[in-house]
Amino acid sequence: AIAFDHYVVKAALKDNVEEVNYLYNHFKNRAAEGIVLKQGQDKISSDESKVQFIDVAIDKDLNNDYEIIKKDNKLTLKANSKKTLYWLYYQYFQALSENDSKIKGEDLPPAIVNFKESKKVKFVFNYREPYLKANMAKDYDVIVNTNNVENDWGIWGHQLFNFVNKNPKNDFYSTVNGQLNKNQLCFGKPAMYDYLENFVIENFGENASSHQKFVICPADNDLVCTCIACAKLGNTKANASFSVIALVNKLAIRFPNHQFFTIDYITVKTPPTKPMPKNSGIIISSINIPRKVNMDSNNPSVKEFASKVDNWHKVCPTVYVWDYISNFDDYLTPFATLSVCKTNFEFYKKLNINGIFANGAGYDYSTFNEVHTYVLAALMLDSTLDVNLLVNRFCKYYYGKCGQLVADYINGLENVMQTKKVNLELYSGVKKMTATYLNKKEFFDFYNATADMKIGETDEIDYKLSQLHTGLIFSAMQINLASGFDEQFGFAKNQNNQLEINNDFKNEYDTFTEKFKTKDIFIVREHDGNVTNYLKDVKTEIIDANLQKNLLDKNDLKVTSPLDEDYTDASLLTDGIPGLPFDYHSGWLIVSTADLTAEINGIKETGLFRFKLNFLLDEHLKMRAPEKIEVAVNNAIVKTIMPTIEMSVNAKKVILETSINLNSSDKVKIKIYRNKTYKKFACDEIYLYK
Repeated sequence: AIAFDHYVVKAALKDNVEEVNYLYNHFKNRAAEGIVLKQGQDKISSDESKVQFIDVAIDKDLNNDYEIIKKDNKLTLKANSKKTLYWLYYQYFQALSENDSKIKGEDLPPAIVNFKESKKVKFVFNYREPYLKANMAKDYDVIVNTNNVENDWGIWGHQLFNFVNKNPKNDFYSTVNGQLNKNQLCFGKPAMYDYLENFVIENFGENASSHQKFVICPADNDLVCTCIACAKLGNTKANASFSVIALVNKLAIRFPNHQFFTIDYITVKTPPTKPMPKNSGIIISSINIPRKVNMDSNNPSVKEFASKVDNWHKVCPTVYVWDYISNFDDYLTPFATLSVCKTNFEFYKKLNINGIFANGAGYDYSTFNEVHTYVLAALMLDSTLDVNLLVNRFCKYYYGKCGQLVADYINGLENVMQTKKVNLELYSGVKKMTATYLNKKEFFDFYNATADMKIGETDEIDYKLSQLHTGLIFSAMQINLASGFDEQFGFAKNQNNQLEINNDFKNEYDTFTEKFKTKDIFIVREHDGNVTNYLKDVKTEIIDANLQKNLLDKNDLKVTSPLDEDYTDASLLTDGIPGLPFDYHSGWLIVSTADLTAEINGIKETGLFRFKLNFLLDEHLKMRAPEKIEVAVNNAIVKTIMPTIEMSVNAKKVILETSINLNSSDKVKIKIYRNKTYKKFACDEIYLYK
């Protein structure tokens, strides 16, 4: 933006009074006295060559999202909505501040709009939401021009089920197998329509100025209402599409100024045969698409997604994507998501997707969420922008003098994604991350650098850097645990058949325990991820535990049954590293392909030996104790171990053990039978003690 001596906001007309006043007041607050003036109110210099005249307007019939018109010293800003116009103001303030020291814009993120010439711009997507903590900050959605579930939706996700449960009536609930089932909703009876009609009117109104979005979808399970009304509409035991879409259509017709969506998810999967109303929409999950920078258009999941989008486009005027931008099993370890998102956004653009809800860590702190929010917001406006450049500019703004160091690390992760054919997994532990995009040495170099970043530039920047380092302590601990007894990165060493915890790991534990609350870091993952539970497990299972060395090693125990594709490392069963009940990624071998059978060799002496096996119980993960364990000696079963506890709602470890007399020449076999309900288990260790 070109600097002038003075900036004059042109006088308002009848239809832009609010917009003119907003510009004048906010612009004036960012300038020295007498620099920003208002036509018809302030005295203006007769030498107009040194004056920038600014005119603004909202034009809902604009074919683009915004226009910049430059002619001599006159600047006109037009937008098709108030929010986009105000965003354009902030873009102008920040861009101008870089060339005009009279204008303050250091509190604003870097502008992505160039004001040097006239232009007409249409955004890539109409709805743009990075569901991250930074996007939840008051008014930030205006500054970066994003959407926000709190502001833009009257009902979001599966909220309808929660709302109905506050004032329950039997007619609101489903009929499954001829019986009332309150775990699912009925969309076919008049009661649900009446409830929603009243809900919309009472909370959001129905006049021409009322504009709100609503998601009408079933509860998050595979139950379907097959009452007489729903069955008549077409519902089957596995498909609720017909009653749900009928209700969406009815509401859309009743409230033409609001917009009604459903989600293509579980039981809603069949597009209607007739076109839906113009104010209806569908949200389609991208969960099955591989997360790679180099997307393979011939991948079956990609082709299936594209076909689904095309089928909905034929009957539904608005199609949004429910996308994914975080590692939902680890919010704190750096996640190289930006380049993958850029690839996906370009793909969605080709499919004529109208909007994106990019599901992330939401209200919880996640590492680099501020950077990710800014970059993703920019890419949703213009997917051709350069990721590395956006990261560089934002980090310098956000982290001050340390910004380049942070940017270099983030861009290093992104460069791995850009140059290697790495698939980014949405539910992943550090073992998988360090095997793909996260280099251990580079991480610890950056981690150690962040510990020394407090430079006194401002209290705000010091807090940001301290918060960043505190979150990374969790990652450091997780990498240490996954690295076992590795000399450089491990958490412990084997000392005289006892496991000795390294001082670095103990210090990390102490520091994280001390700082997590003051740095607003309370959750480490999507489900049941409370930091205090993690620290409790680390203390119980590692810090305070008497960790004896397992007499078995990877050469002594040979698994003879097939293992799961993602869990082929049988050495987990003899590495001496306890698994944390909190984290199924940490030290556990998950077995679901077949019952586990193993042979034990290398028993070097005769005597009474104790076998101890640890299993993870967690109903959320469908992890239960094994049905039973058989120990055979010389092909004869000598012990059968039955679990005393099969299941637990909250994650916990169950220990199954027995004692057996063995000779050095004995051939020992163990068979672990999977639970009959879920047919899988997680075991962290098969211990043999003398």
